[in-house]
Amino acid sequence: MNFKKKIPIIFLFVIVFIIWNDFKKIDVHYVNQSWITYDTSNLNNNILKKIYKLYDKTIEYFLINNYVEHKDYWKKEKRKSNENLSDIITIAPKNKFTLNINQNEINESDWPRSHGNNHSNRFSNLDQINNQNAHNLEIAWKYESLGEKLDIQANPVIVNGIIYTPIAGGSIVAIEGSSGKLIWKSEKIGSFAARRGLIYWSGNSIEEARIIFSNRERLISLYAKNGKYVKSFGNNGKVRSGLNVTAPIIYKNNIVIATWDKSVEVYDLINGKIKWKIKYKKDISKRIGGVNYNNAGSHPWGGISADIKRGILYFTTGNPHSYFDGTRRPGDNRYSNSLIAVDLEQKKILWDFQETSHDIWNSDLAAPPILTSIKRGNKKIDVVVTPTKRANTLVLDRVTGENVFEFRLRKAPPSVLEGEKTTIYQPDLTIPQPFGKNIFSINDLWSYDPIKLKKHIQKYINYNFGFYQTYELNKKNIQYNFNGGAEWMGSSIDHENQIMYVTSNNIPWEAEIIKTNSIKESVPKYVSSFKRALDDNGYPVTKPPWGTITSLKQNTGKIIWQIPFGEFEYLKKKGIPRTGTENFGGVTATAGKIVIGTGTLDKKIYIFDSENGNILYSKELPFIGSAPPSTFMINKIQYIIVHASGGLTLKQGYPSLVKTGNMLIAFKLKNK
Repeated sequence: MNFKKKIPIIFLFVIVFIIWNDFKKIDVHYVNQSWITYDTSNLNNNILKKIYKLYDKTIEYFLINNYVEHKDYWKKEKRKSNENLSDIITIAPKNKFTLNINQNEINESDWPRSHGNNHSNRFSNLDQINNQNAHNLEIAWKYESLGEKLDIQANPVIVNGIIYTPIAGGSIVAIEGSSGKLIWKSEKIGSFAARRGLIYWSGNSIEEARIIFSNRERLISLYAKNGKYVKSFGNNGKVRSGLNVTAPIIYKNNIVIATWDKSVEVYDLINGKIKWKIKYKKDISKRIGGVNYNNAGSHPWGGISADIKRGILYFTTGNPHSYFDGTRRPGDNRYSNSLIAVDLEQKKILWDFQETSHDIWNSDLAAPPILTSIKRGNKKIDVVVTPTKRANTLVLDRVTGENVFEFRLRKAPPSVLEGEKTTIYQPDLTIPQPFGKNIFSINDLWSYDPIKLKKHIQKYINYNFGFYQTYELNKKNIQYNFNGGAEWMGSSIDHENQIMYVTSNNIPWEAEIIKTNSIKESVPKYVSSFKRALDDNGYPVTKPPWGTITSLKQNTGKIIWQIPFGEFEYLKKKGIPRTGTENFGGVTATAGKIVIGTGTLDKKIYIFDSENGNILYSKELPFIGSAPPSTFMINKIQYIIVHASGGLTLKQGYPSLVKTGNMLIAFKLKNK
């Protein structure tokens, strides 16, 4: 065969190689999947993307028109076979739980990791500021970086009296804790630098102390003394990683993160070299109803914690996509809306627990898991606790993942949407007691104006609502929990007294699913629409409180007290009792029997008595508090610090009330 005859064969080989090379992904570090994987999401070449899109539509059309199972998939769900099932199922605890083996991590003078420590309990054992003297607080200093504005969501880290935190503008700073003076400011890293937290490593006899955090797809290490990149770490201080927004964990000589690649990734603490990865959720490769299974979502964006002695990592995951449309992902969507435990020594998934299955309500687990211990009978057991957006509190055995309390399930309504197949049962917990609203009732509607209330009733009586109410075309839902119960700020837990303090939002939302098919499309296509259900003055249309703080006893699951969190000045002047407001700041409790709260629309920082919820101190800030407070001690003086930068989520809902700023504010007791 002469060369000219070989040209077509060579050309074909080159084309096949290009397609294969773009279609594949090689990663030798996974311990639970093949080194080479093939997926259309790997495609980078725009021409190949267009070719694949045409191929995909062709296959979709062929399957829908030639195979009954694909065509029938898009029929409305029928559940006649389930009519005889019990309305309620209760799963009793086994009462054989893992006994406590070591003291839970606590915070005193220092605060070395966002949320306090590896257990993420965000509680301080300092008591200089307490429920007897908190009314004597004053502003100690303010730090502001001029010219930049961005909501800061990271809980600041403090070691040896030096504060390390991200600021607007995408830099990390070190600030003198007693004066607020800037020690150093890193170069601009990016707006996602330490987005939800960072960690301090004290170094060893060879290596100097470091600050470690993520900037989306980069794991970054800076010297704590000057904010310069650790050049020996990865590529001049940066390591390419999966997308991560939460504070890392340091385990032995490793940095551990949970990423949006649906993986746990482990890197060498000193040089940043990747050691191993494990997929916690593998993609499903199949077609349903002619279309590809939707693997999007289920990201770990709430936070991670670790039982260092046992070598177990814990993290929470988000909802599967896309919001109210689950038609392209039938089944429970395991590992979404879940609390997951990974054995870092055995390099395996230890257990996983899902709250909402086949989520079409945006009910992901947004809060960091907290490691603590509770007493059951005469025994002290180790547990992991997570408050949820549905205002539930998951309390699970740290090693087995078993529920400590009875877990109750109720039959949920089926979908009337073409192609949607919802789960028969969903959680309906009574213990621990829910700390917020999760089922809308028409009796919830409220207004300070009787005429407005009448209009609310006339409007919303025609909406769908109820327990895990599904969606239908041309009719809206009204529901809670889209932005709370408990959000990404999570909660604060007092190990000694077994009490959780948690903020919650009780805001109603109007939710709708809309069909967007063109004439050429062969299967239904939907988009989600949602907004807060507010009146024309910007107040929620349901009864207050709209934001709360709850004190909940962990070993009984019973609420000790609950109070409104925040207030509206206009309603206050009209004589309406404190209503609470939507809030995105969080609380931090201390051994001084106080709870420090921020993030309300009234821009205040509050100090509450942790024994009864009474307000001990409040102060209006220049901007709304946007991250959980931290507290520390230097030179025998206890300080409280809080980021006041406004908050993106609140800005979207209440644009006239929220201004974005860039300020870190410290409080201390007045000098005698």
